[in-house]
Amino acid sequence: MKNTGFLYLLLSLTLIFSSCQKMEDFNLSGTIFIQDPYYPGLPIYSEWGYNTFGAYIDRKPFISTQEDIPAKIIVNPDTLNLILRGRMGYEPVDLKFSLKGYSPATNFDLTGLDSITIDLKDPGNSVSLKIGDKTNRLTIIEGELKIVRVQRLFVDEEAMRTIMSGKFNFKTFLNSEPVAISYGRFDLGIGYENFYNF
Repeated sequence: MKNTGFLYLLLSLTLIFSSCQKMEDFNLSGTIFIQDPYYPGLPIYSEWGYNTFGAYIDRKPFISTQEDIPAKIIVNPDTLNLILRGRMGYEPVDLKFSLKGYSPATNFDLTGLDSITIDLKDPGNSVSLKIGDKTNRLTIIEGELKIVRVQRLFVDEEAMRTIMSGKFNFKTFLNSEPVAISYGRFDLGIGYENFYNF
């Protein structure tokens, strides 16, 4: 019986020390990729600030990586630019949504975008896709960007980041051929290092 008590004590101490180590290693800007079991190669849809995104370009997964900051928001006077940076296979890819009429002053003002759907064909909106060194401004056949949830993340009662989660789908032309960008999803932490207002 004494050995059992000692083993429980040892196990408890091990769990306490390993959980403390995990808290120290927690990084708000890190990427947590959990594969979607129904859409192979894409991350699950989440609203936890996992700093991931993914979509199929036709059937090829375009996803965030550990190496690149997955998203940047650049606000010009009346346009919000959301840039998703990742890879399709080994090729670098940037997908940029330019949304006219949205101009949050800080990353915390992004909460004004909570629960909105943007028609990508509306005048003033545009989408561009950079694959490798070639950038294409896309002609949108149909499609939308849904910002499902925007929430502030607090640590010790201090606002640290804004978590922006949503989905997108659209049809366009690439190399003079119709292409579907489908099952798009994003779960992004937006903070000091990836929000710019000029």
